[in-house]
Amino acid sequence: MHILTPFVLLLQTMDSIRFSSVLEQAFSDVASAHGRAYPDGAAAAWAGVGASYLGFALCGLSSSQLRNVQYSARQQFGDVILDCKWYDALKAACLNGDDYADALLPGPDGSLCRCRVSADLFLEMLDFCREG
Repeated sequence: MHILTPFVLLLQTMDSIRFSSVLEQAFSDVASAHGRAYPDGAAAAWAGVGASYLGFALCGLSSSQLRNVQYSARQQFGDVILDCKWYDALKAACLNGDDYADALLPGPDGSLCRCRVSADLFLEMLDFCREG
């Protein structure tokens, strides 16, 4: 019988609430509501780009790490499926109608950091995904 230590339990709990998971679901749901669909893996890849942008802005993720994630997503899946008219629906889904969300984001060297993402920064992140 394997007994999980409190540290392992904490990491599993933290892993289950990564912001990229929330954003992936929102990307898929909102695109679907507008008659569009992400290919398998594309919503997750672009959610990783969005979370990395927030990690860059708030957690010290390097710009080269951010650009690598973005480059990989674009190389494998092409441009993100995202219309600026969908921003309000995405914000509502990810921020639960609040002006901010507590989020677990990627930091330097594979670390995770808990940060507060403002609505303004969230919208900036969507612009980065769409235009970056």
